Amino acid sequence: MVSFDVVSIFTKVPVEESLTLLSQHFIKDILALYKHVLTSTYCCVDGQFYEQTDGVAMGSPLFPVIANFYMEDFEMNL
Repeated sequence: MVSFDVVSIFTKVPVEESLTLLSQHFIKDILALYKHVLTSTYCCVDGQFYEQTDGVAMGSPLFPVIANFYMEDFEMNL
């Protein structure tokens, strides 16, 4: 039995690698939608807007699915 201690998994999931994995399972049009969702993440803190440049953001139902998809591939390739 193996246990991984994962800290901040959503912000640690690399977007480009996730898109590469998704491209193996989805058609080009669906992949374009994934790319838009994963690369257009903004937040507002104290009236200042910030763009998340890497990692998957938290807050959307899609993001746990992407994180699980990435971790499944990561565990299979250990």
